Amino acid sequence: MKQKTNKYSGMGIKIRNEVKVGAVALVTILAFIYLFNYLKGKDLFTSTARYYAIYKDIGGLTESNPVEISGLKAGVVQSLHLINDGSGRICVELSISKDYKLPVGSVAEITPASLIAGMKIRILFGEGPGFYSNNDTIPGRLSETLFELIENEFLPVKDKISNLIEVLDSTITGINQILTPQFTNDLRGSMANLHSTTESVSDILGSGEKDLKKIISDLSAFTSTISSNSGKIDTAIGNFKTITDSLAAADIYGAVSGLKMSLIETKMLLENINKGKGSAGQFITNDSLYRNLTASLESLDMLLKDLKENPKKYVHFSVFGRK
Repeated sequence: MKQKTNKYSGMGIKIRNEVKVGAVALVTILAFIYLFNYLKGKDLFTSTARYYAIYKDIGGLTESNPVEISGLKAGVVQSLHLINDGSGRICVELSISKDYKLPVGSVAEITPASLIAGMKIRILFGEGPGFYSNNDTIPGRLSETLFELIENEFLPVKDKISNLIEVLDSTITGINQILTPQFTNDLRGSMANLHSTTESVSDILGSGEKDLKKIISDLSAFTSTISSNSGKIDTAIGNFKTITDSLAAADIYGAVSGLKMSLIETKMLLENINKGKGSAGQFITNDSLYRNLTASLESLDMLLKDLKENPKKYVHFSVFGRK
C-alpha cells in the first residue's frame, strides 16, 4: 500500500530552512555587534555610568583606551570630541561601571599605559564629601608623558655624559702625548730596575731571616721576663714613689735655694776681697802691711840678737827689779 504524500510537506520544509537561515544570520549579527563593542571596550551586559572630563591636551588618548582605578580596569574611553568654543579643549566621555563610585574631588588623569600600549586614564580619588553622579563632569589633567619624563630626567645626565666624554677625550690626548717611545723605554727601564731592587730586597730578607727570627724570639723572651717579674716591677715602682715622696717632704728646693744664696754671698765676699775692701781685702791686696810687718820682724830679730850679744846695754830695762 503506497503512502500518500502531503502536497504541503515540501513547502513546510522550505519554511523551516528559511527560519534557520534567518536565525543564524540574526545570531551572527548580534555576535558581531557584541564583539565589535567588546573590542571597543564596551560591555553591553554591564551597567555603566557616564562621566565627562575636559582637557587642553589628551596626549594621544584614543577611544577604547582603559580607565583604571587603583590599577584595576573600571571602564573605557567612550568618545572624544572637540569643544567648538575656540579654546581647543577636548571633551572626553568616560564609561565606568556603576560598581565604582567616584568621590567628589576625584581627578581623571591621562597617563602612559606603557612604552607600546598607548595611553590610559587613571582615576585619582578625591576626599569628598559626596560622590559624582551619572553625566557629571569631573576634573581632568594630563600627566607628564613617559618620553617627557625620560627627557626631563635624563637630559642633565646626557649633558654630564657629554662633559665626561670631553674630559676623557682631553685626558686620553694628554696621555698619548705623554706616552712617547722615549717615555715607554724609560718606564720599561724603571720597571726592570724595580724588579732587580725587589729581588735584592728579597735576597736581603732571606739572608736576614734567621737574625729576624732570633730578634723576635729575644723580644718574646724579654716580654715574658717582664710579665713574670711584673710583681717586682710594681714593688720597684712603689719604692720609687716612696723615695720621690720622701724627697718632696725633705724640702730639697728650700735647701738648694739656701745653698744658692750662700754661694752668691761667698761670691760677693770674694769679689770684695779681690777689690781690697775690708781688712781681709787690704791684707790680701795691699802689700805695704806685709812689708811693714816684715821690717818689724827683721828689727825685732836684730834687737834680740843685740840683746843676746850685749845684755849690759839693756840692763836698765831689766825686769829683775834692779839696775
